[in-house]
Formats: sequence, structure tokens, C-alpha cells
Amino acid sequence: VASAASAGSSRTTVRILARDMSSGSKLLMLPVGHGEIAAGEQLLYITAGFGAEVRSLTHDRTEVARYEDQDKLISHPVLGPGGLLFCVLFDESDPELDEIITLDAQTLQPRHRFGLSMLRNACGLVVTEEELFVCDTGNDRLQVFSLAGEHRRSITGEWKGPVALCLVKDRLYLVEEADDETGEEGELLSLRGRRIFVLSLQGDTLQVYTNPVEGHAFGGSMGPICCFDGKLLAPVQDVDETGVFIEILALRGV
Repeated sequence: VASAASAGSSRTTVRILARDMSSGSKLLMLPVGHGEIAAGEQLLYITAGFGAEVRSLTHDRTEVARYEDQDKLISHPVLGPGGLLFCVLFDESDPELDEIITLDAQTLQPRHRFGLSMLRNACGLVVTEEELFVCDTGNDRLQVFSLAGEHRRSITGEWKGPVALCLVKDRLYLVEEADDETGEEGELLSLRGRRIFVLSLQGDTLQVYTNPVEGHAFGGSMGPICCFDGKLLAPVQDVDETGVFIEILALRGV
């Protein structure tokens, strides 16, 4: 398991963890700011956080390839079948210009580019054997594409502003963008951000888990949710505090 975190104000550190969550090797990356990472068996893929590039590196930090976009910034890398890497391309000045780029995972050469005019504040990508799911946050929906970029369908539900997805077998776990509006005593006025929705691949809501602790919101915008060792790991933030911690949920109970 690999994770990216800030070390100081201008560098990114990648840690490779054992299954017992003990810290293994630590790689101090180039000064690229808060980056995002996708991890394969042989290579790591690092975006430069608000940067226009993605890099592939071996686990000993040797750079293998790099892709730089001339027009947009790159985020949310995720590996897919067939040796593909999917990323979000976004324009800071206009979220309606978001789109998806597919790169060759070995060479980082572009394969496909799609989704323009269909996405707004895109994030949270997950890939199945045949489809790509994208959190279309600004439009309160998921967009589903073939791996070649053909639009298959849009998914909506009682959730709003999806910001994070996790795929476990044939189930999607979705986190909403938090609504941080509070009452006079600091209580959250909305359940948004406190819920994890369990969806079928067709978009049907199968189950909803609500965080039982008042004021604890799942922080999809602060980091992804993931499955590890049979459990769901989700970043959580107390609305009254600045700290972020990880909440571990048994998948059977979510």
C-alpha cells in the first residue's frame, strides 16, 4: 500500500506500508506539493498536485516516464486494465472544461481524451474490467464511460456532490461533498458528507451508512476512501477541529 503526504510545505513523501500498517520504505519525492498517487506492482504514478504533469517511477524512485499537458492540470490518477492509466484534466478557470485522459501506463503516451462538456469538477475515478466511473461533482451525478471513452450512462441518486468512490468486487462505495453548514450550537444541519452510499454498478442504492458520531464528516475532498485487508478506510474530519483521522469500517457492516 502506498500513500502520498506533504513533508514540509513544498515536498511530497511517499510511504509504502505493510499489511499491519507499519511503515516500510519512505521515498522523498521532488518538490511538487500535495500530489496524488496510483500504485502498481512495478511502478508508482505521481501527479504534481495543481500541476500539469504525471510521472511514473520505480519503487526506488527512478523516473521512467513523464506526461505534461499543455493546456490543463492533471489529477486523480487510477490504473485500469489493458495497461491504461486514467487521469482528470481540469482547467482552474472553468470547471466545465474538465475531461478525462487515458495514458499508456508504461510510456505515458496519450491514448484517448474524452468527457469534455459532460463533466464539472470531476474527481474520484474507479475502473472496472469494462467501464470507468467518474464523480461528476458539480452536476451531482456519476458519469460512466467505456474504457475507450464512449459515454455509457449517467447515475444520480439521493446523494449530492459525489467526491470519492471505492470499488469492492461489484459494489461502489460513494462519499458526498460535505455540507459544513452548522446550527447555533455547532451541530451539522445536513447529513451530506456523513454518509457512505453502497451502490450497484447500475447505480441502485443498496445500503446507506451514516456516521453515528455527530459532527464527524467523511472527508472525500481531503483524500480517497479505499479497501484494505477486508475493511473500508475513510478519512474523517471533526467539523469543530482542523485534524483529519482515518475511520476503519468493516465492509460487511457498511
